[in-house]
Amino acid sequence: MSSTTGPHATVPAPITADVARSLPLPWTSLVSRDDLVEHVSRHPSMCWHLPGTQSYLLAGPWRNRRDIAEVYESRGDRHRQALWNALLINAPEPYGAILVDPSEYRAAPRFYRHVRVGPIEEVLVLRTGTLPGPPVDLTLQVMPFRHRGLSTLLEIDHGAFPWLWRNSSEEFAEYVKAPGVRLCLASGAEGAVGYVGYTELGGWGHIDRLAVRQDRQGRGYGAQLLSWTMRRLEQSGARYVQLSTQGTNERSQALYSRFGFKQTRGGYKLYGIQPSRDVSISAG
Repeated sequence: MSSTTGPHATVPAPITADVARSLPLPWTSLVSRDDLVEHVSRHPSMCWHLPGTQSYLLAGPWRNRRDIAEVYESRGDRHRQALWNALLINAPEPYGAILVDPSEYRAAPRFYRHVRVGPIEEVLVLRTGTLPGPPVDLTLQVMPFRHRGLSTLLEIDHGAFPWLWRNSSEEFAEYVKAPGVRLCLASGAEGAVGYVGYTELGGWGHIDRLAVRQDRQGRGYGAQLLSWTMRRLEQSGARYVQLSTQGTNERSQALYSRFGFKQTRGGYKLYGIQPSRDVSISAG
């Protein structure tokens, strides 16, 4: 009997749908059994276990990015290194980054420090109850996103955000299906200049994404988009608006501060490692 598949296996094996149906999950697990079965069917090389033990590692694409893996749960200190290695070695292509969920990092900090995982970014949560903010003259035309404009949306997004924070087409497709979400493109005399994605749910609004084309930045378009969005949220009944931004993104923080946003609770650190890229994955 093979040492990789038998009851006394010594090396990890992928978690198949059949394995997922019987894998011993603790009551504290972040994933349900049905979700795990579906997940391993979609991402067969991202979840591993050591047969004959209760050790496993669960990972998936971060924000629908195939080039970034996120480890969100593992079990079994003795075998965690072998499971981690299996994730890296068996990737279809080398991952540009591997992130670790904050709760998972706190569960095994010594191991993750050993494999050089550490904080790579602090994400701040900002909030304001001052709507719609200071008056801003609007020269942009803001229209709901249509799927035929996906290439334009991706071009703006990838030029405006650092590598780590760029959205994939799959992420946008999933995002627009969420309840209360609005995704809009903004155009000026020179064509498409930016986009905004926000969520409106009763008295609460959240600005999920705001970007200005890289070669159009510094012209006040970001303030226009922010003002337009906050007006729409106020009209829909929002009493306060929240958003998140990277701690290193001082330019955006200055803009948000002008509109009354202040840091509030809910911020977190992003933990990860960059095993195969030469460029920084810290957000600018």
